[in-house]
Amino acid sequence: MSSELGRSRRTVLLVLWLLVLAVFPVWVHFDAPGWDVAVYAKGMRDAAAGLDPYEQAMAVQRTYHASHALQAGVAPPYSYVYSPITLPLLRGIAHAPEWLSGAVYWLLYALGALAQIWVGMRFVRRQEFGVFAFVAPLTLFFPGLLANGTVQSGNIAYILYALVFSAAVYGWRRQRWGWFYAAVLIASCVKAPLLSLVVIAPLSARRQILPAVATVAAGVSLFGFQPMLWPSLFRHYLQAVELQFSYNRDFGCSPAGLFSAIRFDHGLSYAPASYFVYLAYALPLLGCMFYLSRRFFRGDFTLQEWAPLLLVGTILLNPRLLEYDVAPITLPLALLAWRWVAGLGRFRVVAASVAVAFFVVANGLSIYSWEVRKRIDGPLLVILFVAGAWTLLRSARAAGDELEIYRETPSRGELAEA
Repeated sequence: MSSELGRSRRTVLLVLWLLVLAVFPVWVHFDAPGWDVAVYAKGMRDAAAGLDPYEQAMAVQRTYHASHALQAGVAPPYSYVYSPITLPLLRGIAHAPEWLSGAVYWLLYALGALAQIWVGMRFVRRQEFGVFAFVAPLTLFFPGLLANGTVQSGNIAYILYALVFSAAVYGWRRQRWGWFYAAVLIASCVKAPLLSLVVIAPLSARRQILPAVATVAAGVSLFGFQPMLWPSLFRHYLQAVELQFSYNRDFGCSPAGLFSAIRFDHGLSYAPASYFVYLAYALPLLGCMFYLSRRFFRGDFTLQEWAPLLLVGTILLNPRLLEYDVAPITLPLALLAWRWVAGLGRFRVVAASVAVAFFVVANGLSIYSWEVRKRIDGPLLVILFVAGAWTLLRSARAAGDELEIYRETPSRGELAEA
């Protein structure tokens, strides 16, 4: 895989990848994949038939909930909740044979899952590569560092994040960001909150504020034009989104999402209180990221050090984080944890032991309970972001102190003159 790994270690790594890939056919045999793809397929068939896919799905949801057929451990029906601008594409795909569109989609999905790992490995430093080369394939089973079968879902987020993050890597390498902005716009047409990914460019590359603002304006305009073009569809789309919350309690694991779930469980309205909670942490988060980006531009730390924290912070700007939203930052999260422990000096053995114990317990609880998993994942993202910011600032300060010592140390010539 790399010259940094010896031949024997490359053989072990190859075997590990083969074992990881071999798991999927067995997994599929016992646990049917593609539950999100099934929702897309139903929406595609409804759209191709000239029906309103939102209305059709909501009718199924309302019938299900009205029948009191709710069962513990059984997932309720979900709606197609992507905006009407995606429906023309669905109708176009419906003209292709289903086996062909399915094969192309799953191929893109597999490439997207692998691309997320490839992007994460771009930020691994040479001295870390020997460890993270073996960690990388395992991240498919630990989205957000917590065990889950998310990769089996087929959710289009795996493709969208891979598209945006790969375009960001291209931007960092070539200093050309047009493809990145196009990728963000495309992603936001499917999932509107992904427009927040646009901050990656101005926070890591110079002279990108105006293009980023223009992209946000274009994304908001594309969303705002839809109720004028498809008023009925757009109204039903918003209703379908609301039912994700009021019927399925699908708030996610962001701080705002966890707050909304608590209010929902107590019979209280989650809006508008959750909006203020979101602003209460999103604005300071954005301010912190802006400050750290200025330090990055000053050369206080490298892109390999800054990018993992930048991606985690950017994902936290999404008000509704689900398991496939944290999957792309699994490697960055692991890097933040690793570097935090490594930076603790003589306390790192104790910190590493605590981190391993936490990882084992947290994953055991996550497998046991889906709700517990969300309550762990949200705070974990925040804790690792804070730890990563502390590590960056500490390493930058240490590097600055070393530079000052170097400057104050007299040279041989100065000593001779003295």
